[in-house]
Amino acid sequence: MELFYSRGVVTNPFNPFDPLRAVCATPSTVLSSLSPIPRVLLPEVGLGQLPQAHTRLLESQDFEAWVALRNTVLATLPDPDLYVREDHEENFFQAHLSPSGEVIGVFVDDALIAYAMIELPGEQEAHNLGHVIGLEPAQQGMVAHLSSCMVLPQWRGRQLQRTLLSARLGLAQACGRPLCMALVSLLNHRSRHNMLRQGLRVVWTGMIDGLHRHVAMIDLEQGMDFAAEGELLLPSLDYEALRAAALAGYACVGEVRAPDGAVSLRYARHLGHNRRPR
Repeated sequence: MELFYSRGVVTNPFNPFDPLRAVCATPSTVLSSLSPIPRVLLPEVGLGQLPQAHTRLLESQDFEAWVALRNTVLATLPDPDLYVREDHEENFFQAHLSPSGEVIGVFVDDALIAYAMIELPGEQEAHNLGHVIGLEPAQQGMVAHLSSCMVLPQWRGRQLQRTLLSARLGLAQACGRPLCMALVSLLNHRSRHNMLRQGLRVVWTGMIDGLHRHVAMIDLEQGMDFAAEGELLLPSLDYEALRAAALAGYACVGEVRAPDGAVSLRYARHLGHNRRPR
């Protein structure tokens, strides 16, 4: 039963096709338009290490299990800036249920071990990230939010976050929302790394609710092109430099990790694109 057309249990057929891998493998060349992601199910390649797992879309009665998972994950964060809890969690959860979004749950023995959320914001909503970064109003209706995604600590290291990101990109495309955006803390190296691997690019850096945040974006319909020359290498925590680069028309297309663990971000000049941030 297909995830994108049903709210039942999802099967996991093998699907090794990854249309974004070739783009990520050649970061020093012009990054040509991304191929559309097919409407696929959760790929077995991502859940292959968890043959006992199954997935389904969460519903209102799953709220308590969802909160319990979040309580566990948030208690383990090394820095609270990595994820700031919403003031009204039940409203946040309900806002991500059909028809305004979906929440994918991963279960083992009927216990929720991971989830990932997608929201389909209205084009006139102030929290629409397309509005935040300055897209034209008509384009804001094409935006899907890749919202919260969490995995219980004991189930990490099995590519679940990456798999759930791929699933949400396919779901967004199936919903006719090709401009997928995610809000990321500058400190959240793991999430940013996974997004860059999947073809998202950090197109905006600024203050949201008093916090330093990136907006990562992918255009599943038209792609995004970047120049091969004139790259910038910027410290990942230098907010002012990262914001200045984004305002100058650059976007983060990759990262470099030093032997001491320090992370620098590779910024390339964003070429002509009628959906680029202003």
